[in-house]
Amino acid sequence: MTAVNPDPCDILEWDTACFGFPVARIRGDVLTRKRVRQIDTWCQRTGVRCLYFLARADDAGTSRLAENNDFRLVDIRMTFVHKAPNAIRNIECVASVRHARSEDIRPLQDIVRESYHDTRFFFDTNFPRHLVESLYETWIKRSYEGYADAVLVAEIDSAPIGYISCHVNKESHTGKIGLVGVSSQARGQGVGQVLVLSALEWFSTQGMEKIQVVTQGRNVAAQRLYERSGFLTYNVQLWYHKWYT
Repeated sequence: MTAVNPDPCDILEWDTACFGFPVARIRGDVLTRKRVRQIDTWCQRTGVRCLYFLARADDAGTSRLAENNDFRLVDIRMTFVHKAPNAIRNIECVASVRHARSEDIRPLQDIVRESYHDTRFFFDTNFPRHLVESLYETWIKRSYEGYADAVLVAEIDSAPIGYISCHVNKESHTGKIGLVGVSSQARGQGVGQVLVLSALEWFSTQGMEKIQVVTQGRNVAAQRLYERSGFLTYNVQLWYHKWYT
């Protein structure tokens, strides 16, 4: 019989290592007064400095408890789903798409540093900006090294100008798009959409029947990109951060 872990939160090793202080995330997506007390006691005991909470958007009681207990709303998490990855239409684009190579890591990290200013980590100014950039630099590097199942790169004249990371769950036949980024010089030329459509095509070759992607509520450009590519809104959730001193 598997023992049940009674802890209300999990320490996040990757975030903790990147930011240099203990970071944790609440288990579950609802709050009660009793759970808030348990969470605060656990965080104080373990020395957590920053706590993440991904809440249901339709639970007013949870939102009130979060607001009344020093949680700060930092993001709206939008999940989109594409249920027909075979229905892919070609578009004209100046870039070609291929799988990433080791020599792409440095130029992709350059794109990473300018690509995620809409995220909750940049929005929450308690995080030093250079450490947030380092988080995403590590993320794209680890994605290439095996954290993702594939990283596709858009290029012009052999120079990388964008990327998209892909994850597969063969048991559920579900694919997930992770990081997407396009260099500032190449935006507005259809590079983002050709990357998304190329990812859908790759997912189709892997037998995936449903594709998910997540973006920020404040990132309207990304939402429109996914809608143009055949995705529909699936879920809306609220990201909160709580800081302990």
